Amino acid sequence: MRTFIAIELSPEVGEYLSEIQTETQKYCRRGNYTPKDNFHVTLHFLGEIDPSDVEYVKEAMFEAAQRNRVFDLKLGQIGFFGRGDRGILWAGLDKSHALQRLFFGLEKSLERQGFSREKKGLSPHITLGREVEPQRGFADVQKAVVMEGKSFTVEKITLMESVRRGPRLIYKPIFRQELKGYRA
Repeated sequence: MRTFIAIELSPEVGEYLSEIQTETQKYCRRGNYTPKDNFHVTLHFLGEIDPSDVEYVKEAMFEAAQRNRVFDLKLGQIGFFGRGDRGILWAGLDKSHALQRLFFGLEKSLERQGFSREKKGLSPHITLGREVEPQRGFADVQKAVVMEGKSFTVEKITLMESVRRGPRLIYKPIFRQELKGYRA
């Protein structure tokens, strides 16, 4: 099973990011754009795990969630991880102490369960597209497409499985863990 732990987005935020994604495409030659159903914030990429390890991941998620309250995140600006003339186009998030706390708590809990820490640390973003090639330069895209600082509430964390169906990746929720203070 190829897995990761993520923050899922509300349908409203997904719709807004889909509009931003469409706007950025006007300034790009090509790209492999993320379907809006796959928008998320990755907290920890686990990679390939054995199905028997899912219970250990759930335990780590439970531990971390018990020490972290529901909180709000705010969208920042679009960004780009460049690789030559192409790269990954993403929506950033404003700095958040609560998100950092959740990340570090999750890392400690996963480590106690025998998983290794995230090598790159936390770089919170929502991938809008891969292999994106701007018409001129990425700075032009960033100037032309300005995001509103929309806020959304983080109420739970989700263990996702990445499943390939033909050419498409589908992110399937396996388990959701509510944060402290969650109200249904």
